Amino acid sequence: MFLAIEWTSAAFHAFLFAADGTLLGQRQEARGVNHITDGAFETALREIVGDWAAEVGRIYLSGMITSRNGWVETPYAQAPASLTDIAARTVVRHIDGLPPLVFLPGVSVRDPLPDMIRGEELKVFGAMGQSSGLVALPGAHTKWVAVKDGRIEQFATYMSGEITALLKSNSLVGKLIPAQSADNPEAFLRGVRLARDRRIGGHILRRIFSARSLVLFEDLPPADISDYLSGLMIGAEINEVIGEYNSPDKQVRLIGAPALCQRYSLALLEAGMTSTVADNAGIAAFQALRLSHAFY
Repeated sequence: MFLAIEWTSAAFHAFLFAADGTLLGQRQEARGVNHITDGAFETALREIVGDWAAEVGRIYLSGMITSRNGWVETPYAQAPASLTDIAARTVVRHIDGLPPLVFLPGVSVRDPLPDMIRGEELKVFGAMGQSSGLVALPGAHTKWVAVKDGRIEQFATYMSGEITALLKSNSLVGKLIPAQSADNPEAFLRGVRLARDRRIGGHILRRIFSARSLVLFEDLPPADISDYLSGLMIGAEINEVIGEYNSPDKQVRLIGAPALCQRYSLALLEAGMTSTVADNAGIAAFQALRLSHAFY
């Protein structure tokens, strides 16, 4: 058996596998890297999965646990990178009372701008296998990844989610947002469409203030500001991605929370693209790791 842990900034998610890759169990806790004080990662691991650790032959760790702020920092694999390249840059640590700890690297690019991913790359490998295409992992810092024949060729980080949250909570355009409001897909799509409207000059910075001006001119209900802003930001993000990455089949594979993936799916349709959501992508990647001779 082996144990795989996706340890992000916000959460700890462990997967127990049989030797043949069959998933035997999962455990998840809100004890991300940012919640562990004084570097007590070993203590946290023993508390959460100590019983499983006693039964397995090795433990894989991915995500921010392998970053400078985590337990053991691993070097990045430079894109283009495959799962084999990830395997070649692992760092193994031996601790009394635990099986070998295999810390997995992230992937980096240097051109045209330095960028990096830690943990998301495994989900990309799990979702795409040996195929080619464009992958999006929506979140506070959305990753867009171009894959060719199972290798990560290029990727970029878009901070649309975090910027949208800041606009809603701490900006002039967010001051009119009521404390309570229901989701309105039409308001979201209105924002997406405005982001794509070439009749208006400029780009997203030209359009953000409309979340306030439309309300003042009674053309947008205050309850719709939040969804409208989200549509503006996601629509603008997709416009930029389309300009940078070629997707001949106009298809995007989405990996992430269902509600957020649904929003991206709607926005992609407005841009003339289709999408599918990949389930259990991380599990598939960990299962693929057992096939790599580099881990035996």
